[in-house]
Amino acid sequence: MQTLVYLPIALSVVFGLIVGPVALRLPPQAATWLISVGGLIAAVGSTSSLSLLAFTLVGQNPVLAAQGRWSQSALHHDSPVPAAVAGIALIALAVISVRLLRSLIVRASAMRDAHLLSRSLATGDQELAVLDEAAAQAYAVPGWPGRIVVTSGLLRRLDAGERRAMLAHERSHLAHHHHLHQTAVRLAAAANPSLRQLPALAAWSCERWADEDAALTSPRGTVASALTRAAGADLFASPGVVLAAGAIEVDHRVRALGIPAPRLRRWPLVSVTLVLLVIVAAVGVAMHDTERLFEIAQRAYLATH
Repeated sequence: MQTLVYLPIALSVVFGLIVGPVALRLPPQAATWLISVGGLIAAVGSTSSLSLLAFTLVGQNPVLAAQGRWSQSALHHDSPVPAAVAGIALIALAVISVRLLRSLIVRASAMRDAHLLSRSLATGDQELAVLDEAAAQAYAVPGWPGRIVVTSGLLRRLDAGERRAMLAHERSHLAHHHHLHQTAVRLAAAANPSLRQLPALAAWSCERWADEDAALTSPRGTVASALTRAAGADLFASPGVVLAAGAIEVDHRVRALGIPAPRLRRWPLVSVTLVLLVIVAAVGVAMHDTERLFEIAQRAYLATH
């Protein structure tokens, strides 16, 4: 436990540093899953390590020790974690709890608003809602079912091929539940500040995923043209989980559509996956070592009672 308990914290920082460059070299679908799932693993791993560190101090509380039937003095004597380190971990956990709660409330509120908006836009299974607005906008609203919202101003700007490309882009957001990937990375960033760049990375990769899906049914140039025409307009007041086609780095995405889609590169993906596997393994070993520490304290308690 002396070393391994700190490893997930250190490796979560490493993950936060390398996932961006690696994700840019992967197909958007693989990049999105790596960012969201990897971010959750890194956040859970670092938080677990902090919890194990803090519990060596919390476990020395006389009331808790009596209830758990372990020796407070034995735990204090045998614990490899300095009290100052455990105290810092406890404070960090308190801060993380507040950040997570705030992030959960904000995201849950946005999801609720999106579902209310989805129900108000159309009835039944109708997928498309057209707003009579001059602004050129298209966006996906998650819900049951999700809706694709397009303004009449944008429809007038697009030709038939560009309309098909735009609808395919927004349909990809709904079909692949991109808002859930973005929710995952927001929670991960709340739990671990070293992952704070993940929401922007996930937003980029989700848009690129939808771009590439649209390019499966329309020429890449047509998709790029549709994105360009939808770019620049601010969204109307809308929930934070709404995914707008022209909202994120359109120039860079248009350039990406000018070249073939990236192929899956094995070694960058394997390298990041190994980091995540070591995080999981280190947490497992640290949990086992912590359990043994408390078992020793329990035997000391039984020996004196």
